[in-house]
Amino acid sequence: MYHFERNLVERFGLGYQEIYLLQLLRRRESARIGEIASALGVPVFSTTRLVQRLESLGYVSKKRDETDRRGVEVRLEPAGDAFVSQIEAHNFSLIVGSTTALSPAEQAAFVTVARNLDGVLGVTDRIDADA
Repeated sequence: MYHFERNLVERFGLGYQEIYLLQLLRRRESARIGEIASALGVPVFSTTRLVQRLESLGYVSKKRDETDRRGVEVRLEPAGDAFVSQIEAHNFSLIVGSTTALSPAEQAAFVTVARNLDGVLGVTDRIDADA
């Protein structure tokens, strides 16, 4: 897993946490800085820096929460969505290309494990678990 993720970092020029943050925002309309920090398991100040870097690249935007001026909502911008699409297309192509060498039974087993990978690894998406 480490080498797979390391290759993504090298290929796309963003750190793992930045890539995950973009993917997380793609699954939600928006997220507050604190929610993102919790999902990433990092301090709020680190999350703020990640968001600032992604904002400077045009991948996300942030806006003060109208109901709580202390809160900051982060949204995925079209450029960020396109970037995540690029990453996902790369991953899909890589996985499909690699699994074609497997037997049909091995492919079926792979799909079963992939669908249940969070349970197999014993992890949950913290931001969805908090919602």
